[in-house]
Amino acid sequence: MFDLKKNIRFRIGSEDWEMPLGVLLLLVGIALVMVIGGAYFGYQFGKGS
Repeated sequence: MFDLKKNIRFRIGSEDWEMPLGVLLLLVGIALVMVIGGAYFGYQFGKGS
């Protein structure tokens, strides 16, 4: 379906980056899990229970 070993090139600021699509998707997935987890635990902590 997708070629996960295909290199994706992108630019952040003035730096050029290149990494395989599979690694990029893995990093995005980990970041999303951490953001959702942080929002959930922040809500639980703010609720005070």
